[in-house]
Amino acid sequence: MALLCFLVMLSACQHEVDPPSLSCPEMQMVTTIGTSNNTMTFSRSLLFRERTDTGGLKFLSVETVSDSCRVVFNLTDGMYDEAGLKNDSLHLKTYTYTRQGVQTGGLVAVAIKNSNGEFTYLTTDSSSVTVRKMNLRAQTISGTFYFTDNEKKISGTGTFENACYVSLQ
Repeated sequence: MALLCFLVMLSACQHEVDPPSLSCPEMQMVTTIGTSNNTMTFSRSLLFRERTDTGGLKFLSVETVSDSCRVVFNLTDGMYDEAGLKNDSLHLKTYTYTRQGVQTGGLVAVAIKNSNGEFTYLTTDSSSVTVRKMNLRAQTISGTFYFTDNEKKISGTGTFENACYVSLQ
């Protein structure tokens, strides 16, 4: 009987798309890949900090999904002194990533659903995320993003409005 309960619980945890870890009804996000527009659904988002000897960094990770793609963007922001590290604000700026050259912490990872119905992540060549607005009280962030894959065959852009995040202190 215990084995049967374990198998039922295990199969109940296996979903193609993980449900959101929190509700984010105000979020609006559209991703355009090639000529295809995708309305994204919020999956999860987390703001956390890392303290170092010389200050600290903030990291924000946002994950969204549609029926044909998954988009994750990761921002790294800092250095902050102890007082600045405690609040949830990030600098309103463009964060960039490139496989070669200067990086300012704006990695966008994109997965495309393949013919087997599974998401396959592309290798990002370059990307950027522009944070244009943060609502610290509501814990939401808004802006735009861009990416291109390593073979420069697939590129995309997107906008996000009121994407929620959970802040870990």
